[in-house]
Amino acid sequence: MSVLAQFAVNGIVAGSVYALIALGFALIFTASRVFHFAHGGVYTFSAFAGYTALVTLQLGIVAGFLAAIVTAALIGVLINILLYEPMKAGGVSPFVAMISSFGVLIIITHVTAMIWGSNPVVLSRGGQTTVYRFGPVYTTDAQLLIIGFAAALAIALWIFFRHMRLGVAIRAMGNDSELAEVVGMPAKRLRHISFIVGSALVGIIDFNMGTDIILMATVAMIIGGLGNVGAAAGGGFVLGMIQNIAIWKIESKWQLALSFAILIVVLLFKPSGLFGEKRPAAGL
Repeated sequence: MSVLAQFAVNGIVAGSVYALIALGFALIFTASRVFHFAHGGVYTFSAFAGYTALVTLQLGIVAGFLAAIVTAALIGVLINILLYEPMKAGGVSPFVAMISSFGVLIIITHVTAMIWGSNPVVLSRGGQTTVYRFGPVYTTDAQLLIIGFAAALAIALWIFFRHMRLGVAIRAMGNDSELAEVVGMPAKRLRHISFIVGSALVGIIDFNMGTDIILMATVAMIIGGLGNVGAAAGGGFVLGMIQNIAIWKIESKWQLALSFAILIVVLLFKPSGLFGEKRPAAGL
């Protein structure tokens, strides 16, 4: 049972990371109704920006995070200004916008490779990692920092979307963007803000980057419930927990297949997602 407990703790850490990424992805989707797969390119590019500040320029961990966050926010809002807004104004369908997002992902990935090369790099904070023991499980200071930061950010975002005027406006626009514009909400400005905040979230956690992370964020958002930012975070946490506990019996190389198996099961039994609200079916 101690092994299972250790995997559960690792699952909490992974779930916290997935939840933060799914939060940003869902925030952008809620505002724009576009599957913003270029989010993965923003994630990667901002990680290397943080690497440059932290390792190459040796400016320290704070400067590294700031470089990553600012870079991610700027790229995210520029993609919206230069790509999605003109497409929306021209009446382009969300499907075509999604395909275009794939193109932006490829472009950013290649630009990143041209600047920093294709070889993997390692981010190091320097010094030794402190290991803590809680009964039968072990954890590190970095893992505790991830969990604590994810919890604090989740609470802050909950307050933002539930009790602050700007957050409520973004939620309202996600529920019915056309009605929001009719009643005078600054829809374009709200979308810009959503891209800035959503992209900045990947800058915050990009020091734990992985190759399939954006795909996992997409799966997490659907598992949790489309169009609901809080549900997406919950879906990310559940996905991370199940993946890591399953490693106890299933090899890690099957994690991607396991994620999609979970997605299929959830959609079969609860199409609105684990935490999403059931919506009435459209009439014929």
